[in-house]
Amino acid sequence: MINSTVNPPKIFWAVAVFALFYSITGILSFLSECFVTDEIYNVLTDDERYIYENRPFWLLIVFGVDVFAGTTASLFLLLRKVMAFKLGLISIIATTIQILYFYFYSNISDVIGPTSMQMPLIIFAISFMLLLFIKYSIMKRWLA
Repeated sequence: MINSTVNPPKIFWAVAVFALFYSITGILSFLSECFVTDEIYNVLTDDERYIYENRPFWLLIVFGVDVFAGTTASLFLLLRKVMAFKLGLISIIATTIQILYFYFYSNISDVIGPTSMQMPLIIFAISFMLLLFIKYSIMKRWLA
């Protein structure tokens, strides 16, 4: 059987471009956490310094896997490749690991407050919706 694709509608391209820019902001966030200079570190609040000093190194690795897998998934989505789903799945698993760590194994909500967990949940929701969109795109045969 021939694996033919259907030309996607304009909304596909809009979502794919959004996903790429969204993912690039994740990479920029990751790089900013990896390369915190002394000048930036000194400007941070005590609470923010506490988070940097007490975060395990493996969590930074998981963050890197998350953003680079997500960005590669976004690129594959733009290239209309099915591999985008597997990479998106890896990214959302890494996001889930980070959220679970912060909710259950750290005291970040005690340090910053419960509102500190709103952004990770928003990131998870967007990532999950993008993964559903990739799956939908596969079902509509927009990806090959």
